Amino acid sequence: MITRRHFLTRIAAAPGILATGSLWADDRIVPVKSLPLHHPGKVKSIIFYYCKGGPAQAHTFDKPRSVADPALYPFSFTKSGQSGLEISNLFPRLQSVADDLCLIRSGYGALATHNEGGIHIFTAASKLGASLGAWVLHGLGSGNPSLPGHVLLTGRVLGDKWAHDDGSVHGGARSVGAGGLPPSLQAQAVSDLEHPIANLDSPFADAAQSRWLAELGALNAGFSARHPHVAELDSRTESFLAAHRMQTAAPEAFDIAKETADPVIRKLYGLDPQPTRSSGTKLLLARRLVERGVRFVVVPSMSVPNLEGGVGDWDTHTPTQVRGLIPNLAQACDQPLAGLITDLKQRGLLDSTLIVWGGEMGRGGAGHMNHNGSAFTWWMAGGGVRPGFTYGATDDQGFTAVEKPIHVRDLHATILWMCGLDFAKLKHNGIGFDTTCKVAKEILA
Repeated sequence: MITRRHFLTRIAAAPGILATGSLWADDRIVPVKSLPLHHPGKVKSIIFYYCKGGPAQAHTFDKPRSVADPALYPFSFTKSGQSGLEISNLFPRLQSVADDLCLIRSGYGALATHNEGGIHIFTAASKLGASLGAWVLHGLGSGNPSLPGHVLLTGRVLGDKWAHDDGSVHGGARSVGAGGLPPSLQAQAVSDLEHPIANLDSPFADAAQSRWLAELGALNAGFSARHPHVAELDSRTESFLAAHRMQTAAPEAFDIAKETADPVIRKLYGLDPQPTRSSGTKLLLARRLVERGVRFVVVPSMSVPNLEGGVGDWDTHTPTQVRGLIPNLAQACDQPLAGLITDLKQRGLLDSTLIVWGGEMGRGGAGHMNHNGSAFTWWMAGGGVRPGFTYGATDDQGFTAVEKPIHVRDLHATILWMCGLDFAKLKHNGIGFDTTCKVAKEILA
């Protein structure tokens, strides 16, 4: 018999367990098994490179046919790959993998303010206010119960003297939160790339922690036998067990030392040049995480130097910002993203991993790069999308989606569909998605 006194004297044996247990210590833990899939789905994991500030479609992946102010449109485009996708020359590496990209040029329905736009682009389809990552984790379950299934990956590597912040999402925690879903589905933020998960180490041996967990389980089992209608203790016990597993799994998952010693990997992800060092490292980590079953990883862009003075992100309004910031912002992600696509393909993971690139809004207006919710461009690669394909179009100036417009909520519904999840059947406590969502099946391979 384990007495209360005996249990309390042994509880100090696992401070690391208690600390990391907070990652899962919710009344409803992350389900290990997925919900029954509604149809066959190819996507098992998603990596979202989020362009904070709202990238201008006309500077990146949607060449305008008519330009009123040439000072605002200084960049040229090239037809790339066998598919002939027109991609800005600011992305030479992505041009080289054009035949893997699916360009979505007719996005609309974004909110044209940054914080609200960030929340909207991540949660627009959900009446619960839950983020897309939370819904994916809810539907697919944990691909690895020893790691968090939803990760916000920020930070800079040691020696990065180029990036001016760690990267973040507009809207903060609400953008990557669980909304009305169980809190355990919210994103786990990682900002220290050297020590990504705090409080993993314990001063006690693994055997001592194992004994403590066994005693905890036995104590709770006795209570559960007497009160079978109370499930909270079982969930709490599992949260501690998951944290215990994480003490081994997380250090291994985030340890990239062997990979970064490989000159091929260093070149592939751009780990040596200052402009790509941190972005490349985070996308390499993202690949390692999805390789180990993590369902949804958000990698936000960072603020970069302006070639004409100052710093900034994709929130580019003036010719000075356009000329000075966009080349550096493009450089920061071009090689790392092309390297990620190549690496996933070589490892046989591209078919089951969806890469998404985009921001919270588009840009464009007469004589000014205004915030624009009526037209934005995202691209996707892998995960069952049609490669080398362009979906939809904007008007001649690139200001409004006019051909096959696809709303933010439709993008969510389409991504979930690729995971084998039907938005109309995904519900929690009777609440789910906007009933007007539509799946853009034309972009599916």
